[in-house]
Amino acid sequence: MSEKSWNKLKGREGKRVVAVFMALLLIGAMAYTTTATAAEPQVIKLKYSTSFFPPEPPCVFANRTLDLVEQKTNGRVKIERFVGGALGGPLEQLGLASSGAVDLISLHIDQYAQQLPLHQITNTEQLTSGAEGVENVKAILHELEETKPLFAAEQKKNNIKILHPYCNGPTGVTAKFPAESLADVKGKKVNVIAAYQRDVFKELGWIPVNVQIPELYEALSRGVIDAIFMATAANVPMKWHELGKVHLAIGVNTIVSAPLAFNLDSWNRLPADIQQAFWDAAWETAQWTAQATEENLKNTYKAFEGVGAKVVFVSDKESVAFFKVLFKHS
Repeated sequence: MSEKSWNKLKGREGKRVVAVFMALLLIGAMAYTTTATAAEPQVIKLKYSTSFFPPEPPCVFANRTLDLVEQKTNGRVKIERFVGGALGGPLEQLGLASSGAVDLISLHIDQYAQQLPLHQITNTEQLTSGAEGVENVKAILHELEETKPLFAAEQKKNNIKILHPYCNGPTGVTAKFPAESLADVKGKKVNVIAAYQRDVFKELGWIPVNVQIPELYEALSRGVIDAIFMATAANVPMKWHELGKVHLAIGVNTIVSAPLAFNLDSWNRLPADIQQAFWDAAWETAQWTAQATEENLKNTYKAFEGVGAKVVFVSDKESVAFFKVLFKHS
């Protein structure tokens, strides 16, 4: 073979070698990229709904929990949030979660006496501190052998999983008229949120009127109701104190309510470590709410005074009589 022919052959073979080498590099790079991508954790996207507005304590507490979950999971969980009734009102939230239209909600337990009759006991006033109230509800919902399976069965029936309820503080009456005691509320129109309250109010001589939480400000402003019976801590975020002449604080009591509730199928699809992150975040927030509510109360009382409204602490005798009637019907 001549030298010229040999050089041509070497040129062709060299090009083949280079081409094969480049192909191998490309295949290797593709394999590495695929492997690296596969190793990256997949982001879990969830949809949350509430009819509470952003300033309201239950919405604040829920957002704190959801933020903690995203932090604890290092971004593996991302939660899209629909607040202020964007996807449905107070009476529609349970249906959104049960059906799987959303993954989780802030649950108005007292709006669903028919679907969640047993859970109503977790949502009534306790004559104790916020911290102890949170512990009490945690025990009967998730710890005590006598009660835990009963609550779990009721949740399963509604295709939901309930986490830890939050401390919303004491209940009181914000009145548009001057009042020095609960006796002054007799003959006045007061909003009803839970069905059993109608019987409570009738026995007390109050006139029960059905008004949903988002409509309370307008109802008080227009005279549809004369007073609001709700968690004291909600007054400033919802601006009820601007309309009220007085706030009647009813003894030492606390409500533990508005837990996060998952669609059961969505919950069961979550990896165990993600479920634990939700449990931990909900409990950390529940403990925090007991402390935050105390500070919130102080600021609420100051806000009433700031607009020229009075805060009246009703007598122990009247408080005891009130709760006797409340517990009789709830």
